[in-house]
Amino acid sequence: MTSPNIRFSAYSDKWEKETVGDVSKVTSGGTPNRANPAYWGGSIPWVTTSLIDFNKIVSADEFITDEGLKGSSAKLFPKGTLLIALYGQGVTRGKVALLDIDATTNQACAAMMFDKNKVYQDFAFFQLMSKYEGIRNLANDGGQKNLSGGLIKSLELTLPSIKEQRQIADFLSSVDKKISLLKEKHALLKQYKKGVMQKLFKQEIRFKDDNGNDFPDRQELRFEQVFERVTRKNKEDNQNVLTISAQRGLINQEKYFNKSVSAKNVTGYYLLEKGDFAYNKSYSKGYPMGAIKRLNNYDKGVVSTLYICFKSHGEQHDEFWEQYFEAGNLNREINKIAQEGARNHGLLNVSVTEFFHDVKVVAPCAEEQQKIADFLRVLDIKLDAVNQQIELTQTFKKGLLQQMFV
Repeated sequence: MTSPNIRFSAYSDKWEKETVGDVSKVTSGGTPNRANPAYWGGSIPWVTTSLIDFNKIVSADEFITDEGLKGSSAKLFPKGTLLIALYGQGVTRGKVALLDIDATTNQACAAMMFDKNKVYQDFAFFQLMSKYEGIRNLANDGGQKNLSGGLIKSLELTLPSIKEQRQIADFLSSVDKKISLLKEKHALLKQYKKGVMQKLFKQEIRFKDDNGNDFPDRQELRFEQVFERVTRKNKEDNQNVLTISAQRGLINQEKYFNKSVSAKNVTGYYLLEKGDFAYNKSYSKGYPMGAIKRLNNYDKGVVSTLYICFKSHGEQHDEFWEQYFEAGNLNREINKIAQEGARNHGLLNVSVTEFFHDVKVVAPCAEEQQKIADFLRVLDIKLDAVNQQIELTQTFKKGLLQQMFV
């Protein structure tokens, strides 16, 4: 057998090829009868494919009883067992995870318990992770493409000595640890920003002006007193069709979906210019009343006329209002005008007229808006920097997975 492109210098032996079935016991779990309450609510963790995500599983969402274990095809697997999703929604199929607890699983998970004299389970975890796309493509044909126990047993592993396996796995685990710490740092920063925003917009924290004096009281204004609607049509046939992403804001549709989902003729779409806002009335996770985003990434772009588009007028700082909307400060106001029972495919029934006339905003003076925006921008810069570190480290790990295995 050949050797990988990247290898620790202390090793030179060739890697040997084995199948998963040759070096492990492969089995699957089961689901106790849901109709029997005596089977559920115990202390034995029960794992489903929703928890399998190239990770170590440290807890479960559901638990079964000893009676449920004995009275069903569920099996108790020991800590260190490697799980792979045989099927599941979206991209779940083919993902792997290591049990960090003793647990049972459902039948959609295959469990691999390796011969410890031949395979270090963490090494197998990373090698199967590196083969994820190929494993997915092995799925049986049919309405729902699934993997099977037989396919899992036929998967090939290339194995160096146990000592080298452990060193490779420990190195990759250290990279995972760094990614985990960066994600934790990002989550804490995001939580801090959220808490600060709440205090700023509730006026529990107030800035002073440059002379150390209080700013004037904030005014409650109708939306139309601060913003005007944008309805300019795409007469120039701009082809930069945009969609709203919760994380990435207004972004090119093809870049986001990897395909075009717009009409062929987009001359009837609204043409946005840099700094304009768009409100997508579709509710989604984190945006119960829809999302408002500002066009920051392009000079121009077009959106569906289902969006409500607008720009500020008068002495306003758009960076402040961008943070104001992102904090969900319009949710209660929009909820007042959204018609009950009129939700269709996730789309809120919000009247444009009521949106501009009946929705209220609480507006600080322009100077205070600027101070708030500047403060929150510093936090955003820190969040972006940590997020970039996460992406770079994940890219580094992806490269390692490609180069450290045969």
